[in-house]
Formats: sequence, C-alpha cells, structure tokens
Amino acid sequence: MTDLNKYKYKALTITGLATFLGTLDSSIVNVSLPTISKELGTTTDTVGWVIIAYAIAIISFLMVFGAVSEKKGYQKSYTFGFLIFILGSALCGLAFNIYFLIAMRALQGIGAALLISVGPAMITKTFPDSERGRGLATIAMVVSAGLMLGPPLGGFIVGGLGWRWIFFVNLPLGLLGIYFTARYIADFPVTAPDRRIHLPGAGSLSLGLLIMMLAFSLYGRHILGPSAITGGIVTAGAFFAMFLYFENSPKTRLIGLDIFKSRVFSFSSLALFMVFIGLAAVSVILPFYLEQIKKFEPQKVGLILMVVPICGFMTAPLAGYLADKFQARIISTAGVVILLIGVWLVRSLGTSSSPQTIITSLAFVGFGMGIFGTPNTSSIMGAARKMQLGSASGILSTLRSLGMAFGVGLSMAILNYYQNLFLKTNADNDAAFLFGFEMVFNFVLVVVLIGAILSLERGKNLAEKEVSVS
Repeated sequence: MTDLNKYKYKALTITGLATFLGTLDSSIVNVSLPTISKELGTTTDTVGWVIIAYAIAIISFLMVFGAVSEKKGYQKSYTFGFLIFILGSALCGLAFNIYFLIAMRALQGIGAALLISVGPAMITKTFPDSERGRGLATIAMVVSAGLMLGPPLGGFIVGGLGWRWIFFVNLPLGLLGIYFTARYIADFPVTAPDRRIHLPGAGSLSLGLLIMMLAFSLYGRHILGPSAITGGIVTAGAFFAMFLYFENSPKTRLIGLDIFKSRVFSFSSLALFMVFIGLAAVSVILPFYLEQIKKFEPQKVGLILMVVPICGFMTAPLAGYLADKFQARIISTAGVVILLIGVWLVRSLGTSSSPQTIITSLAFVGFGMGIFGTPNTSSIMGAARKMQLGSASGILSTLRSLGMAFGVGLSMAILNYYQNLFLKTNADNDAAFLFGFEMVFNFVLVVVLIGAILSLERGKNLAEKEVSVS
C-alpha cells in the first residue's frame, strides 16, 4: 500500500493554491458588485446572480466531482478544474452584458467545483490523524489569506483598471496550478477506480435550488406575488424530495445519506450551513452599505472589508491547535457566539456610524469565523469513515457553497423587498436601504443563533470520547 503521508506537503501546496484561487475570486467579486451593477445597467438583485450562479454551479457538481475524483484520480480533477476555471475567468472578463457574465460565472463555478471538491479529502488522507487539525488549519489560513487579499486588490483593480481585470488576475494563478499538479501529484493513487457514479440526485438538487433562488429573487422585486412564490417553493421542494429519494436508493445514489446518521457529522454540517448564510449576507450587503450610505470609494471599501479575513487569519492557527487537543464543539460554538455578536453590531450600523465602529463590527465577524471554521471542519471529516472521506469532502464543500448561495439570494431578496416596500410611502432612498439592511440582519441573527445551538448540541466524536474516558 502506498504511503500517502509522503504527499502531505505536496497535497497541501496544490490544495492551498486551489483554495486561494477560489476565495480570492469570491472576495474580489463581492467588492466589485456595485460597480458592475452601474456599468452594466442592472439592478441590485440581478447583479447578485453573479454570485448565485457561481454558487449554484458549484453546488450542482461538487458531489458528482467528489465521486469522479475518487474514480478517476485527484490529479485529473485539479488539471481540468484549473483549465475550466481559467476559461471561465477569461470569458467573464470579456462579458458584454450582465446575462453573459452570469452564464460565464456558472462556467467558472464548474471549474471551481472540480478544484474544491477534493481538498479536505486530500488533506485528511495524506496527514496523520494527530496532525489533521493543523493541516486543515493551514487551509483555513489560506482561505483567510485569499479573502484578505481580495477586497483591497479588488478595490484597487476596480478603481484603477476596471472590474473586468478582477477576472483576468486568475489566469496566471490557474496556469501555476496546472504546473504544480503535473509536478507534484501526477502519480497520486486513484482511491476507488471501480466506483459507480449516478447523476439523478445531483440534477434534482440543482433544479430545486435554481427554482427556489429564482422565486425569491423575483418576489424580492415584486414581480411574483405570494401565490407564485408559494408555487415556486413547492416545486423546489418536490425536486428536493426527488433528491432524497434518489440518494436513499442504492441503485441511484451518488453519495448516500447514511453518512448523516452520525450526529456529529449532521449537526456540524448544519451549523456550517447556517454560519455561511450569515457570512454571505455580511459579504454581499456590506459593500453596498459602504458605497451607497457611507459614500466610500472602492479602494476604501476593500481595505475595510479586509478586517474579516485578517481576524480569521489570526485565529485559525490557534483554533486548529485546540481542535487537536480539546472538544471541537466547545471551540466551534464559542466562535459562533462571537460571530453572533458581530452580526448584532453590523445590524446596528447606520448613516452616522464611524469607520472605527464598522471595523469593530467586522472584527467580531472575522474572529468568530476563524475560531469556528477549523474545529468544525475537523469534526466533520473526523466523523466520516475512511471510505466516506471523498463524499464527506464533497458534502462539506457543497454545504459551504449552499450556505453562500442561500445567504446571497435571501439577503438580496429581503433587502429589495423591504426597500421597495419602504419606497411606496417614502422617497428617501438611503432610509429605504437602511430599513432593508436592518431586516436582512434580523434574519441573519436568527440563522446564526440556530447555528450556535446546532454546534453546541452536536456531541463528541469518537476520538473525543476516547480521550475523555482515558
């Protein structure tokens, strides 16, 4: 049997680059949304689909690609992932209208799905159990580094070169990823060459998400009425039911749902989903607040938004170390509580809020995410059996992207709904925005609170039980 430990630093290099590329692209795009909306002449909720299309593409293919990577090899997933991501990035930069940009973001999302579907599995396979938390913490630091560099880089690129260059910067990084893959893991062993791959479950999940997101978006713009959005939700629910049916059948399941029988796995995964809904709302709504209400230039917006990933970067190593020593649920829950305080402070921002107040609010969000992320990921991967690591990796990335998609879609829909409702009786655009802003974060507070409860109630994983007994 091949000793996979010899690949751990090579795997960390490639996984880190792929993760950095994905997070850098995400954080750069968030900062540029107000500018793209103005230059392409579109509405706030329509430009939100630049993020939603990317997330839905990732969600639709993550579980498929997680299974494909085990059948065909991680090196092929990375090679084709970098190639598709490069192509999508180039075409996004050449977009001539908002709809073409949204379509190319979906293509870019397919490449991103290939890149991120196998990262946690590779780290878990190549690092020994005693070092898994630190390996995952390194990736968490890379995530924070990508998010940290994205806002200021995006702000300066948008201010100096234009929004199209936020996509062109991906090209040299993608080429570097192809080179590293060919050099470092060309001979990495294939995990499950005989695995069968079924697609109905992933297809039904994708259609359900697309219908639900469209329904919320159109309802937020008052294009659909209550009966129409109810029909959309029911239709989406039918596709979700089909997904559960296919995944419960041995003949059609892609990953199977038996992995969710683990309380630690299921509760940790749901907590992750809730937390990323909250993070997405902060990431996508704050740039509009800073530019429209505070009248900050894109460069300043980017520098302010750096606070979240910087604080996450500072706390991730400590959280990873503690995850290897103590109960992950206690550390993760503490992180969610800190995040909850940050969301409350963000909700309280207004026209007169000082830059120091804004930075303090975002610092709590960043510290909370940094403390929560690594222990929670370690719990999820540690609760999976060896044969389930690829599936667990795909589920982890799917839920993260699903949370981002729901967070963006719902926050944009809520913002637009209450803005338009306010404007029916008052013509003050800033007051209308702040009314919608407050309603968004009322919703986010509830979601993150649920995440805190789920995190606390997950229980101990097997390793923690053994430590407590001894």
